[in-house]
Amino acid sequence: MMMNSDKKTGSFSKIRKLIAVLEKCNGNSAVGGKGALISPKAAKALACFGLILLTVALFFGCYFLEPIIAAVISVKVITQTVMLAILILTFVLAVKNIVTVLYTADDLPVLLPMPFSAGQIVSAKMAVASRFSVIVSLIGINALCLGFGIRAGMGAPFIIGTVLSSILIPVTGLSVAALLVVVIFRLFGFIRNRDITMVLGGIFSLLLIIAYLFVSNRLNADDSSQVAAAAFTAISSITVGFPNISFMSSFMFEGSFAGLLISVGITAAVAVLAMLAVKVFYLATALSMQNTGTRSKAVTKDSLSGKKKSDMLKALTVYERRSTKRNPAYLIYGFAMSFIWPLFVVLPFVFGQSSLFSDLVFPFDTRSALLCALFLGLTASCFACGFSVLPVTAFSREGDSFSMLRSMPIDYRLYFKSKRNFAMLICTLGSVLYVVIAGVVCIALGIITIGNCWVILYGAAASFLLDLIFIDWMLLKNSKRPYFNWDSETEISRKLCWINVVAFIIGFVAMLLMIASIVLSTMLSVSEGAADTGWITTIVVIVSVSVAVILSILAFAFDRFAVKKAEKNLLNLE
Repeated sequence: MMMNSDKKTGSFSKIRKLIAVLEKCNGNSAVGGKGALISPKAAKALACFGLILLTVALFFGCYFLEPIIAAVISVKVITQTVMLAILILTFVLAVKNIVTVLYTADDLPVLLPMPFSAGQIVSAKMAVASRFSVIVSLIGINALCLGFGIRAGMGAPFIIGTVLSSILIPVTGLSVAALLVVVIFRLFGFIRNRDITMVLGGIFSLLLIIAYLFVSNRLNADDSSQVAAAAFTAISSITVGFPNISFMSSFMFEGSFAGLLISVGITAAVAVLAMLAVKVFYLATALSMQNTGTRSKAVTKDSLSGKKKSDMLKALTVYERRSTKRNPAYLIYGFAMSFIWPLFVVLPFVFGQSSLFSDLVFPFDTRSALLCALFLGLTASCFACGFSVLPVTAFSREGDSFSMLRSMPIDYRLYFKSKRNFAMLICTLGSVLYVVIAGVVCIALGIITIGNCWVILYGAAASFLLDLIFIDWMLLKNSKRPYFNWDSETEISRKLCWINVVAFIIGFVAMLLMIASIVLSTMLSVSEGAADTGWITTIVVIVSVSVAVILSILAFAFDRFAVKKAEKNLLNLE
């Protein structure tokens, strides 16, 4: 018996130490390191004190607000809503954390040779994945529900059920998330690619943000207490589909002991199923996780041999296209982000409060349409180029292959132009194409008249010229100091630089100016009857023409300079 006890203690100690290591490896190390002002123990004590203080503050806040809120919303509705919200929150957090800790982490090949059993490794990983969810549940459910319930005079079943729910709900959310994630990763082989997994996670997060904006917009349509009460009642009614919450509620508010047993039994059953799924499927699936790989045919010297300059430029451009398309990492981080940027710009206006644009007067006159087209073109160009990693990593992506390219009789000017042409193709599709589509939509909706349709071409031209400037700038910077010593193509495919940040800033400013020009157009339309605003139209036309001329001169002059300078940079590389 003593030997078994020592074995269990040693196993628990191993899991505890492994949890501490995994937390640090996953970026969750606590404050209080070597260079900190306080020790790790003091930091943990301070963190615990802060969490306790937060819990007490939430409890007394709900305790004193209960008489006011109870006049509109019952304690039962509030409790069920809080439990459902915590369950959904813990499930979402668990999905993210389980995918990160169990699958996308690279630590499994390192841990398996160590003196840890498979069960200890999985237990430690699940503990790391569930830590934040459990803390949120313990604080949220106990502080909020007990604050309202004790002030309302609820009995012992309510208090017992609340405390138990703060433990059972995160266990249920974590178990369901683990069960789904493990089974999905087992059934669908393509999702085992780390980069595809990260993109799917980003899409899932984006959908959650869209849903939140939509629900928030609906709930903010009317600030009356009746609307809030109806919303809480509707949410609490959904708990019928969650038997662990509904049965626990029957114990808390009706004293049904059978409801308590059924709720605990449901949580235990889901946890057992999750443990079985992890035991059967996890290790084999996790070990098959991979980074993006190459499957297309490699480019040979024969494909780069061209007698004429036009043939060589074409061959180099085809080489750039193939070397970029062959790897999913480049497709994800080089192509996708340049095309999905409108979601980050359009959605806040679609689902947010749009009172700023409620009094707009359509159609826009020439000066307003011209300004909007100009700023739209600048915004599209900045975001399409800012999100793209193709030009800023164009030469770095060659890696060890660059030494082979240097041994070939290629013209470095044509080599630079091939990189520029391909990056221009992608960024143009992500900027100029959207400007044209937005212009056609504005014409169809009557925002711009047929007579002013030429402003669409003006905005598209401005976007194209700025694309050329940014791409030449990025290529020139990368040609000066390319980074060839990378470990994987995935690593280099995610690298942005300060030029991307500059593009984001300019794009954000251009977007604000576009919004200001839209609002200003309505103000000028209202005041036109009282004053002559022809001088404003003259100024707008002069500014627009000047911007077009400056962009044209700057774009083509900088392009010629970039080609010559990049040739020298590439020749001087060691």
